[in-house]
Amino acid sequence: MTSSRVLRVALVGCGSYGAEHAKFLSRHRAVRLHAVADLDPARAEAFKAQYGAGYATGDVGRIWADPAIEAVWVCTQHHTHAPLAEAAAAAGKHLFLEKPLALTLADCDRIVAAVERGGIIAAAGFKLRFFPAVVAAQAFLKQPTLTTAHVIDDHWPSEFWANDPVQGGGNVLSQGCHIVDTVLHLHPTGPVRVYAAGGNRHHPTRDIVDTTAITLTFADGAVASLAVGDVGVPPFSSKFALQQSDGQRSLSLYNRLNSLMTREDKRVTEHPAHPEEGAAVIDEPFIHAVLRGGPSPCSIRSARRTSAVVLAAIESIRTGRVVDLTAPPYDAAMRLA
Repeated sequence: MTSSRVLRVALVGCGSYGAEHAKFLSRHRAVRLHAVADLDPARAEAFKAQYGAGYATGDVGRIWADPAIEAVWVCTQHHTHAPLAEAAAAAGKHLFLEKPLALTLADCDRIVAAVERGGIIAAAGFKLRFFPAVVAAQAFLKQPTLTTAHVIDDHWPSEFWANDPVQGGGNVLSQGCHIVDTVLHLHPTGPVRVYAAGGNRHHPTRDIVDTTAITLTFADGAVASLAVGDVGVPPFSSKFALQQSDGQRSLSLYNRLNSLMTREDKRVTEHPAHPEEGAAVIDEPFIHAVLRGGPSPCSIRSARRTSAVVLAAIESIRTGRVVDLTAPPYDAAMRLA
């Protein structure tokens, strides 16, 4: 990055993944971690001390009112994303919003409207798009015919906040969005239909969907099959895995999508594995976008589309029917421009 300007930023939400972003931001030569905020002032103070922030606060309103802050990272529980995004946009702060965008289509729409009304640069935290092996896979196979993919984690405790139906939405909404987003990103045309089966297999005290198999159909006729659940990481393929074919060539992404094998003319090539870089892989392009005036590396509209597809899959599970993504209420979310 050639800019000599220092970007003053704030981080809202001093939890475990907020720490991943704070670690990177505190070391970036073009960034000053100006402030950190959390509902728990003691946790914010601990972040300030650990990552060298300018100040800590338990009042997020101080972040919006601070004219020195240009961009804000929001790393809070999912149900808070819409009001925080609206406040950031109203204050003219560029916005990085952790995934998923939101847990309802209405909240996703609120975020898109606020970002576009405020004219800010905003990005969602779908980091898998930026993994070097995923980038290489997209360059190798541009028009897949068949995709199979999964995100399968170890068991999440029922009392974990991300399994709360209001705060986190459960594994399929909270984490399944990662692999749905990656599959959508790797297809040149948009999804038009979704059918899913599954339900709640391991968290009977929570009104969530924790296990699913999803079939997506794309506008060009390509299909994808996705499995999501906190049912035990597969020991060979890892938590994240994806395979694609186009009729002549094929590829496999494994090792949490950090490793790639390609097959062409019956010759298999194993590409060098990449170390996982955590938040850096997505924070860097967002910082670059803010310093250069855009565009967003992971647009809010594309993040809304991802959430809409997951919500449609859950609707399909609960109704037993195919969901048409080209019809209301999902059609608007399928449009990326």
